[in-house]
Amino acid sequence: MKYPLKPNHLAKRIDHQKSAASSLPKSLSEKCTQLNKLTQEIKVLLGRGLPEEILKSLWVVKFEDNNLVISVQSQTAANHLKYQSNNLIHILKEQSLTFLELKNIDVIVTHAASIEQFYENKGHSYLVLNQSKSTLNKGSTHIKYGLTQTTKRTITHTFEHVIKDEKLKNALKRLINSN
Repeated sequence: MKYPLKPNHLAKRIDHQKSAASSLPKSLSEKCTQLNKLTQEIKVLLGRGLPEEILKSLWVVKFEDNNLVISVQSQTAANHLKYQSNNLIHILKEQSLTFLELKNIDVIVTHAASIEQFYENKGHSYLVLNQSKSTLNKGSTHIKYGLTQTTKRTITHTFEHVIKDEKLKNALKRLINSN
């Protein structure tokens, strides 16, 4: 019988931590590999039917008991997938043995946290907080703020993929360009 490797009891604590962080446990590693394979399979199967922005941020986060949970990075993409879920189930069942018994697709929104967005949002809220305190002292009730980059991206995505009315699209374009 082979004994499992034990960490060097003479090593410093930092060395133990480095060793522990060097690899994932086998079960977690296998689960990650499985979810990555499912994600790639779904992207291939649905590649021609979904917009590129949705495919870029689409990830399978859970597939158990014939239920599929997909993650995307925008609420618009999530709404689109939820609206099309019955069609997606039908397509996946027809084109893949993996999803032959699929019954339900749930969609969640996960926001990619980047340093730039963190500082952008933090700076904006700090600015708003300081300005609102000063305007309360002056008695002003309304201040015009510019749109954040996140808001601009959301509006752009919405008028490109959701809105069909040309007048509304043009109005939203003017709104984005005015800031």
